[in-house]
Amino acid sequence: MPETKKSILSAIPDGDVKAQVFEALDGIESYSLSWVEDSGDLLLKILDKDIDLAIIDENLAGMAGSKLIRIIKRSRPRIPLIVISSGNFKEELARVLEQGIFYFIIKPINGEELKEAVDSGLKKNPEKFLRYFPTLGDRLC
Repeated sequence: MPETKKSILSAIPDGDVKAQVFEALDGIESYSLSWVEDSGDLLLKILDKDIDLAIIDENLAGMAGSKLIRIIKRSRPRIPLIVISSGNFKEELARVLEQGIFYFIIKPINGEELKEAVDSGLKKNPEKFLRYFPTLGDRLC
């Protein structure tokens, strides 16, 4: 039986960041990618479609990133969320741990880091994530 395609929803308004995400996803097999550019469309897609993973830029128009993430986690708690932020790493780390985000990346995006996070999220592999996440601790210094 053929493997079903995993559905990735990407909510990124910045064209340069979109290009980086698209490039990072190259080589990940069996996925379909949808794009939205504002928080309203993101919420509608998350509620209407069977999404396996979402990549969200916190600078998305329409709603503050932290509020948007809380709504998504309440309505679809099993969707792994990868959040892209331009914020301060120390502040982001505390918030991420509180909100239950699967992974976050501080701009500029590291393509390999994003690819590994997406691959792990699609496989619903939290053990791999937990091994991978501590390497970010170096950025706290």
